Amino acid sequence: MTSRKQQVLNLIKISDSLVDATYISEQLGIDRSNVSRYLTELYKDGVVNRTDGRPVLYSVDKKQVTQEDLVTFDSLVGKNESLVVSIKQGKAAMLYPPNGLHALIFGESGTGKSMFAECMYEFGLSSDSLTPDAPFVSFNCADYAQNPQLLFGHIFGVKQGAFTGADEDKLGLIAKADGGVLFLDEIHRLPPEGQEMLFTFIDKGTYRPLGENKDTYQATVQIIGATTEKEELFLDTFKRRIPMFITLPSLQERTLEERYDIISLFLSQEANRLSTPIHIEREAILAFILYKTTGNIGQMKRDLKSVCAKSFLHYRTTDAKHLSIGVSDLPLTIQKGLLHIKELPEKFNATMEHFDEEVIYYPGQATVVWRQDVTKDMDVYNTIDDEVTSQNLDGNQPIDLEHLIKKNLNQYFDVYVDELSRNDIHQNLVQAECWEIAEEVYLIAEEKLGRIFNDKAKFTFALHLQSTVERINKNQTINHPNLNEIRKKYLREFQLAIELSSMIEKKFDIDIPFDEIGFMTMFLTTNLSENSVIHQDKVNILLLMHGKSTATSMLEAVQELLGVSDGVAFNMPLSMEPTQIYEQIKQYVQEKKNSLSKGLLILTDMGSLERIGVMLTRETNIQIKTVSFTSTMVVLEAVRMASNGKGLNDIYKSLKISFETIIQRQFEEVIDASISGTYNDVIVVACFTGEGVANVLNDKLQGMLQDKSIKIIQLQFFNKRNFLTSLAGLSKENNILAVVGTVKVMYNNIPFFSAYDILNDNHIDSFRRIVAKENHVASSIEKELKYISNIAELQQEVTVLIQSIIDVLGIRISFEVKQGILLHIIFLVNHLLQSKVDLSIREVTKEQSCPKDDDIIMVYNELKVLEDKYEICFSNKDDRVKYFV
Repeated sequence: MTSRKQQVLNLIKISDSLVDATYISEQLGIDRSNVSRYLTELYKDGVVNRTDGRPVLYSVDKKQVTQEDLVTFDSLVGKNESLVVSIKQGKAAMLYPPNGLHALIFGESGTGKSMFAECMYEFGLSSDSLTPDAPFVSFNCADYAQNPQLLFGHIFGVKQGAFTGADEDKLGLIAKADGGVLFLDEIHRLPPEGQEMLFTFIDKGTYRPLGENKDTYQATVQIIGATTEKEELFLDTFKRRIPMFITLPSLQERTLEERYDIISLFLSQEANRLSTPIHIEREAILAFILYKTTGNIGQMKRDLKSVCAKSFLHYRTTDAKHLSIGVSDLPLTIQKGLLHIKELPEKFNATMEHFDEEVIYYPGQATVVWRQDVTKDMDVYNTIDDEVTSQNLDGNQPIDLEHLIKKNLNQYFDVYVDELSRNDIHQNLVQAECWEIAEEVYLIAEEKLGRIFNDKAKFTFALHLQSTVERINKNQTINHPNLNEIRKKYLREFQLAIELSSMIEKKFDIDIPFDEIGFMTMFLTTNLSENSVIHQDKVNILLLMHGKSTATSMLEAVQELLGVSDGVAFNMPLSMEPTQIYEQIKQYVQEKKNSLSKGLLILTDMGSLERIGVMLTRETNIQIKTVSFTSTMVVLEAVRMASNGKGLNDIYKSLKISFETIIQRQFEEVIDASISGTYNDVIVVACFTGEGVANVLNDKLQGMLQDKSIKIIQLQFFNKRNFLTSLAGLSKENNILAVVGTVKVMYNNIPFFSAYDILNDNHIDSFRRIVAKENHVASSIEKELKYISNIAELQQEVTVLIQSIIDVLGIRISFEVKQGILLHIIFLVNHLLQSKVDLSIREVTKEQSCPKDDDIIMVYNELKVLEDKYEICFSNKDDRVKYFV
């Protein structure tokens, strides 16, 4: 249904009486003929009712206005696109005789696995493959993964006397789900013992409650499991007993149309729950469509809920008639979605352009719900409502929104503590939140283990945690080489690691596999005897760097930080030939062959040495990997992982992930350094190496620029994401006039010129106009400004003032808007110098957006610079400053 057609329907739904086409046209500002067409279509669709007289009046069945149906396959967004195959599989699993097929649903966190399982159940009811009274029982295996006894008791039941506190028989989930469906979320968190008990039930249909030694019980239950793990990680025992594998797409794999439908569905639900229209800017919807989420649909819904909650607070504390959501109301992570707006397909972009600047979601539209939706309750709104009522009774005190949301401790909002201040070397190596959780972990560990851990132990764990989170988020797993032995030898530490893993999972919204808990256990044993953490066979690290002492210095620094002696440094003179390097390393490998059973990792500073590892592996039969362009951080991570006994392939994969992160950070640091000067206007040259075409472009641009204050900055283009990050950092303190390069990059409407445009004299006119536009303003208007003694000086002052206002308000405006404000202020100063009287400004209408009071004050404070210098007065401050804002 089109946006305007939906608006027509929504208006009819909320109207207290019958309405005609004229009324709808006036209320919505839509041409009457179009309204009539929409009404005819709605009537033919059976959505609205109409009278036979003149004028024709329209209405809807009020009984269906707030109807919320349970979710089914037919109501899923994407049923005819990305979910076609998945739905067919789900239906087949429910229809398979005699009792359906056990199924496993794969998908990233937040892709809708729980909802899909509920759709399977509803389909089973509607198709009569389940009886009308068949139960649907849901359980998350992660809730009790650290306590197998409780987990078994929940699933299979408990017999009286099974353990201390078991005073009576307790039915398990199997018994409760008899004749229906048991949904086991995060089924991969079942410990091995639990898996075997579940497999026995699947094979035989019988089970024993915990503590039952004689009798067995029977039940008919269809098992539906859900997991974030990959299919190939499951054992054959799982695949044999759970034959139907269903995979759900991530949000990024969904079409743009589907993402829009998901957003619209949720906003319609929120409008229903609040019985209040929700107005949202079209650009805000685009931001939600395009921003990158790690939590898929689940995260998008939580983010939408958060934005709606903030809008609801404004609604409750003002005279607003509805909830309003603009781009400026969105968190920065969501606003950044608009950076990708140029990537929109033309067809979708054209569709969105036909929408009004503001899209309205009215209450009353029938929506669907699912039982396990954690965002469906009203807790957050009730909390805000209670707080507003309470504070109003206390004297209408202003409400601290952030404090209020943090105070509301529910599943919609993550409360983050302030970043810890650090002054030592660790600050630049480990992210603050990893430091934060590491300190919490060791605080608990010291209390429960009665042990004191030194700072190096905390540092290495924080570093390990940082790489672990990055790996898990990229679906990279690392197997512990000796998990069972660690588990048996350090049972106390292992149990504590399980407990601490839950805290880490909650902090980073990840699932920690058992192998990783094994590594955590090892960190908790670092203060025991040395034999407990020494690995006889470890991967060897060889650092190969050009220079007289580069490798030695880097390795010594890493060894000192980690408190280890692992690693070997090879310093290479710049004059040394690759063949000599190869022979020296081969000699080292042959001499140390007996200690290289776990492999060798070579870290080099040049990409030309990357093939050394491949050739040496063939010649010596020793497993060797090579990582080039190595930094201190990469060496630190490699040595740390090797000293903890991780395998060669695991270290290599982890370094690949770390390398991408480090490159991105290096870009940000370079940009911060490059913008620390005093340049205001810059031209960016996008290059791969800083040589060749880049140098030619640099020389060409320098020759054509009349204004030598414009700085040319070369940014390396390794990949688009990192380049855009660099460009965003550069734009914070500079006015980027244009981007020039061999690879087309569009960012925030900054003009792009190809190398061909610049090198071909017939194609550079538009470039010259852009870089010269601002600098010719003063000369072009000089005749009109008779009362300003130095126009160029005023222009420079106003240019600085405008940039200062932009920075204070935290906004971005186009070059053309900047020029419009520049001219407006210059002519205004000229007028006030001429007459010394106020210039009347028309009143801001209700249709125009009214700026916030704080913004008005900030803008006026910036304008006072002009008042003081030119002895003028913006006497009608409120209206004039509102105009500027």
